[in-house]
Amino acid sequence: MSATNSWTFKLPTAVTFGAGCIGQLPQITAARGARPLLVADRDLVKLPPFARVQQVLLGVPVFSDVTPDPTVASVDALAARLRAEKHDVVVAVGGGSAMDCAKAAACLAAGNLSSIRAVHSEGVPLGSARLPLIAVPTTAGTGSEVTPFAVLSDTEKQVKGPIAGDALYPVHAVVDPELTHSLPLKVTIVTGLDALCHAIEGYWSRNHQPICDVMAIEAARLICANLKRAAQQPGDADARSAMSYAATLAGAAFQLPKNAMVHACSFPLSARFHMAHGTACAFTLEEAIRFNAPVMGERMTAFLRGAGLGSAEELVALVRELKQLGGLPCTLRDAGIPAAEIPNLAKESFHPLMKNNPRTMTEADLVAMYERLV
Repeated sequence: MSATNSWTFKLPTAVTFGAGCIGQLPQITAARGARPLLVADRDLVKLPPFARVQQVLLGVPVFSDVTPDPTVASVDALAARLRAEKHDVVVAVGGGSAMDCAKAAACLAAGNLSSIRAVHSEGVPLGSARLPLIAVPTTAGTGSEVTPFAVLSDTEKQVKGPIAGDALYPVHAVVDPELTHSLPLKVTIVTGLDALCHAIEGYWSRNHQPICDVMAIEAARLICANLKRAAQQPGDADARSAMSYAATLAGAAFQLPKNAMVHACSFPLSARFHMAHGTACAFTLEEAIRFNAPVMGERMTAFLRGAGLGSAEELVALVRELKQLGGLPCTLRDAGIPAAEIPNLAKESFHPLMKNNPRTMTEADLVAMYERLV
């Protein structure tokens, strides 16, 4: 796309970035409301990063009934508490699960719907009402702190997928790389590869645009240069800071163009076989690069050059190396998925995000892809 073509960019989320910046949370929170509620998942509340946030937001009550795959039930429960206790600002701390649950609940609590299911699977518009939400990521991956999406699971209907709308943008993101220093190697790799998927897919989406392209390339460069080092040397402050910056950049890079085949394929892998979101995205990433690169032409060359790579195969090799380093599944057998499930995976991978893919993907293409991954 030429920079002279018509395009629109927006990012209504304020971003505060830097080591130790969670020290600014009291002022940032007070500017948005007088009755905050902290939201985190069940595991994070036991860990040092959450304790550090609690130290600066002393006495703020906590909601922690958030599962690693946030559910419609968790969103409904959080919204009910926000309403009952009359909280007027939400502080979401953690990875995508906590942030997505909080984003959806902040909208639900401010509106008149009884359940987020109406929006998630019943076709009701999200609307514009919301409580202000402040996002504090403790991983370097989802970019949820700057996106208008929330990925939810409905365990009753067996549906997993995103809801979207401008009301889901956090009003403020507080990105403190120090909160990521204690991440284990596998979580560092999984979340980092999720960020890489965001950068790549935001760039090759049919809806790509120049400002998002610039952020996508820079995010990919930072991830390719720093993810392995951050995983192997968790106390490396420079690598951790680079990854936190890259994750936020990648979130900003895909929030308007949206994702494509990698994320479309991730939904049945997560819904049917309970793969973590980043693992599910990484599962098909090498195949997606090989599938799309031939139609990208000079744009792919520019992306690879900007990321510090010489070819698409070099990128594929790096992704495989990182997956192996993190112990992520590289084949259906690794993931415990029977080959007999391939037809179902192919059918269920046609999420609307597939329409953003730069190369048209058919069901036969998907079957062939999954057969190569046996």
